[in-house]
Amino acid sequence: MPKGYGKSRASLKVWFWRGLRFVHTRTKEIRAILKALVSTEQPFLVHIIPIRRCNLACTYCNEFDDFSAPVPMGEMKKRLDILADMGTSIITISGGEPLLHPELDEVIRHIRRRGMIAGMITNGFLLTQERIEELNDAGLEHLQISIDNTKPDEVSKKSLKTLDQKLELLARGAYFQVNINSVLGSGVKDPEDALRIAHRAVDLGLTSTVGILSLIHI
Repeated sequence: MPKGYGKSRASLKVWFWRGLRFVHTRTKEIRAILKALVSTEQPFLVHIIPIRRCNLACTYCNEFDDFSAPVPMGEMKKRLDILADMGTSIITISGGEPLLHPELDEVIRHIRRRGMIAGMITNGFLLTQERIEELNDAGLEHLQISIDNTKPDEVSKKSLKTLDQKLELLARGAYFQVNINSVLGSGVKDPEDALRIAHRAVDLGLTSTVGILSLIHI
């Protein structure tokens, strides 16, 4: 890994901009929490799906397809403007795989222009150093990657083995907060993989959470 500073081995430039964005985002989050305590009439956090298409097909997921066209940018801006006018504090971009949307950076910029916090959930496969720099420039504030196991299997390809290089790129170059989320109950063979993934996230200076998938048969 190239020389740098801290667990992530990031450069001083990245640490500066990461710290600046962290302070700016935390300030907005505190304001959003205070606003929510004063009144419950506006949404606090909203998930938007600019594209349902995904480059993976995890067996436990039903929130994707392999053919849908992206929502046009004009329509996305209309929807975001409605949410902003309602007083929404945080927008999380989801999917499908949002990195497949050809105008994702403009979606993020519009969220920021309207004074909302911009987050995203991705499988991480399409991240490159150049793409991370573009997300930095667009103003992304939070990013979550779901990693389900240490090695890919028939349930999920979102494994530490296939994504570890992407995590290193994020640790070295992302200005935004990065969280690694593991899913329990998805059919992954070894539940202790979640602990191994969490340790790796912490080693890289990233944060880690665990989600629980509940399958209810009616």
